[in-house]
Amino acid sequence: MCGIYGKLSSQQIDVSIAETAADRLGHRGPDERKHRRSLLIVVPRLVSYLGFLRELCAALMASGMEVHVACSPAPLGDEEVAAPADGVHLHHIEFPRGMNPVAHLRAARALNRLVEMLRPDIVHAHFSATILTTALARTRCWPVAHATFHGVSFLAMSGWKAAIMRASETWAAQRFDKIWVLSDDDRAGLRAASPRASVETLPGFGMGCDLARFEPVPAAKRDALRGALGIEPAQVVFAFVGRFLEFKGFALTVRAFLQLAAINPAARLLLIGCRDRLHRTGLSAEEERAMKGSRQIIDIGFRNDVERCLPAADVLVFPSRREGMPVCAMEALAAGVPVITCDARGCREVVRDGVDGLVLRQRNVDSLCAAMELACDQRLRRQWAARAAAGRERFDRNRFIVEQVRIYEICVPAACVGALLAI
Repeated sequence: MCGIYGKLSSQQIDVSIAETAADRLGHRGPDERKHRRSLLIVVPRLVSYLGFLRELCAALMASGMEVHVACSPAPLGDEEVAAPADGVHLHHIEFPRGMNPVAHLRAARALNRLVEMLRPDIVHAHFSATILTTALARTRCWPVAHATFHGVSFLAMSGWKAAIMRASETWAAQRFDKIWVLSDDDRAGLRAASPRASVETLPGFGMGCDLARFEPVPAAKRDALRGALGIEPAQVVFAFVGRFLEFKGFALTVRAFLQLAAINPAARLLLIGCRDRLHRTGLSAEEERAMKGSRQIIDIGFRNDVERCLPAADVLVFPSRREGMPVCAMEALAAGVPVITCDARGCREVVRDGVDGLVLRQRNVDSLCAAMELACDQRLRRQWAARAAAGRERFDRNRFIVEQVRIYEICVPAACVGALLAI
């Protein structure tokens, strides 16, 4: 979810993409509009819609499709999220984030009532926990139902938690007409564990990122951004963007930086994000005190305008151990900011080792500190940054939008055939 930071403000959607969606789904005549096609998207939180699906929904609405979003309005952490006035119909359901069976069943009943009321042509659930709730809610009266895993959880876990997640995710996958994953690793793993499920990989880099917002900035603008944050020109700035979670590498980043800071007084760590209400940071109380007491760590908290802050960094550090397709890494590379990450699912697909950053084979403090020390070389950083900017087009979110519209155009006619024949 790192890419949610910086996507929460009102945006204008690329008109050409909206037109592409309209062309693909087709502007129908007055008679055919007696049955207005509709889509229900199910996501855990409002911030999930705003961060990943808002542009897609705008394109679909421009084509004439009615779009509904079921989500919980509760934030993940300390972020401030306002409901958008963009034409989408919001329906609040308290979706659980954990594995509380009572909470999932309660949310499933509410979701089933919503589907019975709306009678959408397609239901599309996103993220593992909400996919489970939707699978519990689905009945034989439902329309076509798709699900997108933004990272299959059990494949990146171990022990008894992995066993529970494997059972829930494989069962849920079989309850949908089509399952979409973001990487070939996830497709192979889920197909092997749930052979009855129809699993495919979304082409490209998952949902990509908004290239119009995350782009390289002129040197003068970059210097102004750094100056506003109290960063001097000669200082080397590493950034961590996203929720402060242990599995996303927050604690590892802080520990490695504190080790680097002890030998490099010119190094700075820029923290952009917030704590999570459910999951821990991974830092001990002593490490928390060291982080807060360091004059080399700049914590600017949750921001709606990450695209204005990220260019102030020289390198993004994101040593996550499990991702679907890391949006924050794509945003950084699109902005010409190199990335240091780990050899984890999704991360190794986005960052090109030695080309626009580093992909660490070992995920530990010493390896990360050594990589950050290497990145203090200005000549090397400039080479990585130039290559990152040159390859930014591969992350264009518009490709995801066009592909998703193509998928819906295949599904909607089949779902609506009875209504259309009656016209």
